This record gives sequence, C-alpha cells and structure tokens, in this order.
Amino acid sequence: MRILRTLGVIGIVASVVVSVLAAPAVARGRVDAPWVVAATPTSMTLDWAGTGSYRLTARPQAGGRATSVRTRTSTGTVTGLRAGRSYCFAVARSNRTERSRSYCHSTPRRVGTPATTSIRVATFNVCASVCQGWKTRRDAIVRRVEETDADVVAVQELTGHGFDFGSQMSRRGFVQAAQTSNEVVLVRTSGPGAHLQYVGDVENDGVVRAAGAASPWITMHDTVTGSPYTFVSVHLEAGTSRSAARARQRQARALIRGMAASAARGPVVYAGDFNSSRARRGDPVGRILARAGYTDAYQQSTSFTRAWMSSSNGFESRPRREVRYGDHIDRIFVPSGTAVSDWEVVAPLRHGRAVRPMASDHHPVRATLRLP
Repeated sequence: MRILRTLGVIGIVASVVVSVLAAPAVARGRVDAPWVVAATPTSMTLDWAGTGSYRLTARPQAGGRATSVRTRTSTGTVTGLRAGRSYCFAVARSNRTERSRSYCHSTPRRVGTPATTSIRVATFNVCASVCQGWKTRRDAIVRRVEETDADVVAVQELTGHGFDFGSQMSRRGFVQAAQTSNEVVLVRTSGPGAHLQYVGDVENDGVVRAAGAASPWITMHDTVTGSPYTFVSVHLEAGTSRSAARARQRQARALIRGMAASAARGPVVYAGDFNSSRARRGDPVGRILARAGYTDAYQQSTSFTRAWMSSSNGFESRPRREVRYGDHIDRIFVPSGTAVSDWEVVAPLRHGRAVRPMASDHHPVRATLRLP
C-alpha cells in the first residue's frame, strides 16, 4: 500500500536519490553535456560521461550570476538555487581544454498541499495498427507495461487490438477501465500493491471529444483514504507542420474545457502522446496546460532515470539521445505544485542497446505522483 503517512520536504527525498545513468556518448574532444539525476527546489545533481576532475557551472537561463562547483567524479551537485527557476548547466575539465554544451533544467516548485497517496502513472504509445507486427510485438508490449510497475497506464494507438490487449492485461491484475477505439486507461485493481478501486459507474468515467481527438478518462478511488483521482489518456495531432501545431492547440484547449465540464472528480492527471515538447517551437501545448494549472511531471520530479533518452525511438535499437531540455513528447501533466518523486523512460537496455523485439516506436514514460 503506497500511502504517505507524512510528507517531508521533497529535498530530503532527492538528497538520498542519485541514479547513476548510462550517460550519452562523448564526442571526441568534447566533454559530454550533463543531465539531471536528482533535484530539490534549491539544488540540482547532474551526471555526465567521463573521468577526471571537472568544474560544473550553473547559470540562470533568464540571466544572472553563475555558480560553479569542482568535482573529481563525473557527477556534481549545485546548491543555492531558487525554486521553479530554469538554469543552464555546463561541464569543463579542470584544465579548461574541453567544455560541454549547455543543458537547461528547472528546479521543481515547492509543494503546497500535503500528499496522502502515492500513485505511479505511465503513458505508452503502442503503435498497434500504424506499425507492423502486432503479433510479434504484443508480448513485448505487455512486458513493458508490467515493467512500469504502474498503478495507472494511459495507452495510445491501440486501434483494432483492444480486446486482445485487454484480455492479456486482465490476467495481470489490470482492468481496461476507460477506452475509445484508439486510446485506453488501464488501472491495476488486483495483485501486490494495488490500491485503486474502479466502480464502473457511467458517472465515473467517460470520453472527451476535443477538436478531432477523443480522450477517455476514469475516476478512481484510493481504497484506504477514499480520495478520488481522475486519469485521462491523451493523443494529440501528430506532425511537424504549422497546421498540425495549431490543431494540437485547439485539441488541448477543448480537452481542458471538456474535462472541466465533465463529472470527473478529484485531481486530474493527463498522460499521453502530446506530440509537443518544451524544445519544439516553444511548446504551445505545454503553455496551454500551464495556464490551466498543470505542470509536466518531468519538471516537478526530484529524481530521474534516463532523462537523456528520447521516449520516441523509431524502432532504432541504439537509444536516441536528447540534446535539448525536456524534448519528450510522451508526457504526464499534474496539477501545479504536485510532488513527483521520480520520472523515468522505461527502456530495458542490453549492452547499450534496446532489448529486442522492441515493443513500439515509443518507450513508456513513468512518474510517481504524490497526490493530495
């Protein structure tokens, strides 16, 4: 049972969690860019590839005085930062002959409301019909879902295979609680750690149809506290054109309006393939959600695993490595101020390459949310 009896300062959590990542490859003659592994509202711990002594520098992205620390390992912590501010980090060897490019990340905002329940949420675009080979990939997809160890999984692009997938997951303690022809919300209702109850009442779930996108949602209740929580599976317009970008903005606005008018109860969590990221044209979808009071769990987390890895893989076994802050299109949005204890791209690797058969052209993304 993941019930928080007390919620301490999230900085305490982060101070004891520093995940050592398989760091990105190093370009010859250049130190690798650092990536965040742990954060508090006032500090950031980063990791990079290499050996020797380094200077890690942090500079406010909006401008201001830089802070630097020296380290004899390929990890370092910068303190004295401000909550909810974005900083750019760079690494240089002590002899200053090599310097990395910058990587920017924001410190999490301070948590306002104490949490009562910890819920693991994942999102996974399984590309069931657009991509070939469902029969050979289905078992791998099921394994990826199991490996998320999530309480709730938002699934996208399940087109035509909902019954087959649902029967597989039901044997593993999940109920396919809300769905359209393409998108699904899975909830773990039995087995070790299960603590969410699905009533199945039509008033407790539904579908929001938003400017061409249909997003299923489900309200669940914690079995101990009785608190309600709502989860939405989202898939916005794909494509890189300006018309696709405008379509995503219309869909995001309509989705927010639709959920506000629905019978959903408790905090609402949006998880899915948003086809928009912080690094792409200013992330208009993220700004729309921010104005509605939501934050990407990636920005609010206090620990990270494989933050450098793209959640979109294109079936390439060599991991795609992000070079820009938050360039992930598979995202989990939480009410602003929600505590998030970890964020991860769930992608098992063997000898530095993705385990085959690859489940989809996306990897699952998972976050552990501390909800009131």
